[in-house]
Amino acid sequence: MKRLEIGTSVSEAPGRVDGMLQVGWLPDGYPMEIPVIIVRGRGDGPTVWIHGCVHGNEYCGAFIIHKFMRELDLPRGTVIALPVLNITGFQRQQRMSPFEGYNGGDLNRCFPGKPDGTLTEQMAFHVFRHLRAHATHFIDLHTAFTADTRWALFAPPSGELGAKAEGMARAFGFQNTLPTPLDILGGSALIAAANEGIPGLIVEAGGIGSAFTPETVADGAERLRNVLRHLGMLDGDITAYGDMTFFSNFAWVNATRGGLFRPAVTCGHRIAKGDLVGRYYDAHGDLIEEAKSPFSGVVLAIAGGPVMPNGEILVHVGLDPRAA
Repeated sequence: MKRLEIGTSVSEAPGRVDGMLQVGWLPDGYPMEIPVIIVRGRGDGPTVWIHGCVHGNEYCGAFIIHKFMRELDLPRGTVIALPVLNITGFQRQQRMSPFEGYNGGDLNRCFPGKPDGTLTEQMAFHVFRHLRAHATHFIDLHTAFTADTRWALFAPPSGELGAKAEGMARAFGFQNTLPTPLDILGGSALIAAANEGIPGLIVEAGGIGSAFTPETVADGAERLRNVLRHLGMLDGDITAYGDMTFFSNFAWVNATRGGLFRPAVTCGHRIAKGDLVGRYYDAHGDLIEEAKSPFSGVVLAIAGGPVMPNGEILVHVGLDPRAA
């Protein structure tokens, strides 16, 4: 069996190995390292790369990876899992690295990265050079704000590779899904992988911090197993999750003022232009404004709130939904 080496995680035989990958340097001069798990099957097959916590406080993805990898007995192929990409953001319970300074620092806008770039660009580079070298398929686990978030994106959106990406999305089975044009989400690992000929999937499941449930974790792990069954890496029947709703793009409803925000919709809710999405209240508890959507579509995510500064995102909307 060919040697597979990612940092200190070195696999030369079927089974699981754990290790660490250096992605940069900490301000105290010590290495910045992230965990790597490799599980190899007894036979040949695809290599699926799965990672989580691109945004440090999106912990649900790490929990899904942990459960999935603990229970994985792989007959064929390879799974490479990195549960926590943005390790310093993860440690500080925040979206981006506390060491990024004035450079922005959204890791999901920095792929494929730069070896001599900002801290976050270098993190992206050290991750993506291994992803590019080994992966045949890619899954990126994210969250939104609230526990009921359930939607996905796949890329490329069409062609032979698009058919493979769509197959993964249908096997994962979240109803609301975006076939992602390559000119949006620039700098995301999804689009960088698609540009390298690697079909991929972003999963948005659960909310930031602790805003997710054990049921969401178990469901996510089972849906990952279903993707592997679809790819021929695991035995067993492939679950058919039913019809999907594809949309063309997404948009955000932003707060026009500050206040205490109470949503009037839930994730997956269909809305029309002008529909009520929530209400603002002042600190006395009095109603001060109703927020209405300038778009029609499907509600993908809702701000956790309740205190919303002016201009903050209230609701994330998938546009032009259609049966698929």
